Amino acid sequence: MLDVDKLATLRAVITHGSFTAAAQALLLTQPAVSRQVALLERQAGTQLVHRSRAGVRPTEAGRLLAEHTDAVLGRLALAEAQLAELAGLRRGHVRLGSFLTALVHLSAEVATLLEARHPELFRTEHAVIRDELVDRGAAFSRLAAGELDVAIVFEHEFEPAPPPEDIEVVDLFTDPPRLLLPAAHALADTPTIALRDLAHDTWVRAHHGSAARLVDHVLHTADLRPPIMLAGHGDEPVETQAFIAAGRGVTIAHDLNVLIHPRQIVAVAVADHVPTRRVQAAVLRDQHAPLPRAVLAVLEELGARRARAG
Repeated sequence: MLDVDKLATLRAVITHGSFTAAAQALLLTQPAVSRQVALLERQAGTQLVHRSRAGVRPTEAGRLLAEHTDAVLGRLALAEAQLAELAGLRRGHVRLGSFLTALVHLSAEVATLLEARHPELFRTEHAVIRDELVDRGAAFSRLAAGELDVAIVFEHEFEPAPPPEDIEVVDLFTDPPRLLLPAAHALADTPTIALRDLAHDTWVRAHHGSAARLVDHVLHTADLRPPIMLAGHGDEPVETQAFIAAGRGVTIAHDLNVLIHPRQIVAVAVADHVPTRRVQAAVLRDQHAPLPRAVLAVLEELGARRARAG
C-alpha cells in the first residue's frame, strides 16, 4: 500500500520543481524530502523523478502517481469535512426502529424536536430519520447487527424481557392500561371502570402476540370468563379496535395503542390494578456516534414530557 504522506511529498516536489522548494513548502528538511521520495520509488518499484542540477522533472510513472495523489488527497479532504459535519451534527441520518404505535405517535415528534435542536441536519433533501417497523426481539437483533442505530421498544410489566448485555435500554415513560369500549357503550362516559363491570361483554382478543397475552393475563387475574372474539395478530392489532368501533365488544390495551377515532371508540381508565408497559429507547452500549446519541437525548426529553403530562 502506497503511503499517502509520501505521495503528498512527491506531488510537492513535482509542483515546486525541486527538493529544496518542496521542503520549504512542507516545513521539512531537504534530506527528509529526498528520503521520502526515494522510499516511495522503492515502494513503487520504479523511478518517479529525474534529478538534475536544473531541478526535478517527473517520469511518466511520477506524473501518473501525482495525478492519482490529487484525487486521493481531494477525497481525504472531503472525508475530513464530512466527518466534521457528522461530529458537529450538520449532516447524517439515523435508522430508527419502532413498534407500530410508537412509529405513529412518536417518530414525528422526534424529528420535530431534533430539527429544533439541530436545524442544519435538516437542510438536505435526504431523510434524517429512517423509520423501520420492528418488535422488541427484532430491534435488539438488528441493533447488534449494526442494521439499526436506535430503537423504541416496550416491555410489559407482566412479562419482563431483559435486553442482551450489549444493549443499553433507557426507560422513557410508562404507558398506562386502558379499557377500549365502543362509543355507544353504556359505560363509555364513565371515567373509571372496574373489570367486573365488563364481565358479560364480549372481549376482543388477538389470535396471538403480547396483546393476546395481556387480555389473558387480565381476565385470569380478575377471574373473569367472558365471551371471546378473536381478531387481529401480533403485539398491537389494529383489527381488534375496528371490531370495537363497530360495537362488537371491548378489550384492554395501552394508552399509546389507541388509533381509532374517539367518536367510534373510547379509552377508559381501569379501576383495578392492571399491568402497565414501559416504553423504552435502546442503543448499543458502545454507540458513541453523535447523531444516535442526539436522537436518544430527544427521546428522553419526549419521555419526560409524557411522564409529566400523565
